[in-house]
Amino acid sequence: MKNPKKTGELKFRDYFGTTAMSVTDGLAATVMTGLFMLYLTDYAGIGQWGAILGSGLLMFARLFDAVNDPFEGWLMDRGKITKYGKYRPFIFLSILMTAAGLCGLFSLPSVFADNPVMICVWVIVFYLLYDMGATFYAPNLIYRTLSLDPNDRSKLLIAPRALNMIIGMVGAAIIMIVNGINTALGLNSMHDAFSVAIISMMLISAVLSLLGIALIKERHIPEISKEDKVRVTDIFGMIKTNGALRIRLADMLFTGFIWTFLFAAATYYAKWAYCTDLTTGAVDTAKLGTFTMVSSLMMFFPLIIGTLLASPIMKAIGSPIRFHRILIMMEFVPGGILFVLQMVGLLQRLPAVYLLCMGVCACAIGMDYIPGEVINIEAMDYEIYKNGKDRSALCNAANKFLNKAQSAVASGLVGVILVAVGYEVDSATDTFLGELSSIPVMLDWFIVIMGLIPFILGLIGWLILKRYPITDEIRADMHEKLSGTSHAAGNT
Repeated sequence: MKNPKKTGELKFRDYFGTTAMSVTDGLAATVMTGLFMLYLTDYAGIGQWGAILGSGLLMFARLFDAVNDPFEGWLMDRGKITKYGKYRPFIFLSILMTAAGLCGLFSLPSVFADNPVMICVWVIVFYLLYDMGATFYAPNLIYRTLSLDPNDRSKLLIAPRALNMIIGMVGAAIIMIVNGINTALGLNSMHDAFSVAIISMMLISAVLSLLGIALIKERHIPEISKEDKVRVTDIFGMIKTNGALRIRLADMLFTGFIWTFLFAAATYYAKWAYCTDLTTGAVDTAKLGTFTMVSSLMMFFPLIIGTLLASPIMKAIGSPIRFHRILIMMEFVPGGILFVLQMVGLLQRLPAVYLLCMGVCACAIGMDYIPGEVINIEAMDYEIYKNGKDRSALCNAANKFLNKAQSAVASGLVGVILVAVGYEVDSATDTFLGELSSIPVMLDWFIVIMGLIPFILGLIGWLILKRYPITDEIRADMHEKLSGTSHAAGNT
């Protein structure tokens, strides 16, 4: 009889495959979070219409997600177990859709600049293509099938997270890259340079991601009765009966905003607080490129160090939920410091303190990703353990919808502020065209988004987590029972 531990050991191809498959989604998320609104408002060549379109689209897309995310989760849970696995085909589809969506979104044809209807149609079509592709990307489903051990799962999470942080660093430097392309190719158009940069990056990322998913073999797929029919409405039943999922969603509803709000306005704040001549509204694009690169490095190293330390620290603490609560406190406190310094008029004169606060928060976020995702996967296990139903994709869809809604709310709130202050930038010279007196007010509101709101919501989430139902004893029993009720997909 084979030793079950040995037969279930993770291999190099598992680590490499799960890492490589994340490239496209990681790059797309970085670009959309940090640059989509900036592209529409500053570089798409559509003026003030960019802020209105971006804010409206992000809100509309979340209404779409309220229907689409559970539907896609339903499709994945109903997927047949084949020699290619149950979830891998959906990851493959996600990679293609995400890459195509980003290429279209950042290549808005200049001939549409004076045609609002065509602009809307173009942006909506490619945004929804990206959005549906992003929903099909469900790596937690792959991690859940590769191992049932929380510590092994935490190890699987490290390399993809580290790679995505590297991608995030590249994403923060995209403006510098675009400037370089614009100069090197003699385009004399930031709009065209953006298109060349994003299309090139997405094509390369898609090739790497497809290679990664091809290397993975799913293992622990639960045996579920054929009479168990998956329904989209099951998601409501899960929230009612699955206490782990319910508390995790409530936690994410608040703490998930820390990351999205902190970085939704970071590029805008740095641009107008540290890289602009406030007497003329002119932006030093070279300085902006350098500042974003420095800030990226200041956040990258804490993120990577935090990620690498998270797994052994979580193992020493003995519980992902206890570790998660410690880290939440480290995340929301820097936001409060940023807000106080801005309100007393010091933050614009202290870029080093600004970068330090961002770095501390980044370190906690880097660590928190590991226990947070382990808890997400644990909620999938708990549904099988408690109710005897595999609704892993629907659990993931609930998490995914909440993440996207938070990102949209944060970006949409930035858009509302931009419209309110009459934000308009010359897409050729990158000069502020609105009232210069509105810039300080705009900066105050950016820090409300980046600092005060994350502080309040983080504190609420920290309190909610006291009610998490999975104890160490339940976790051990759940692992033992699930180990005997699963099988692997056929060979690839």
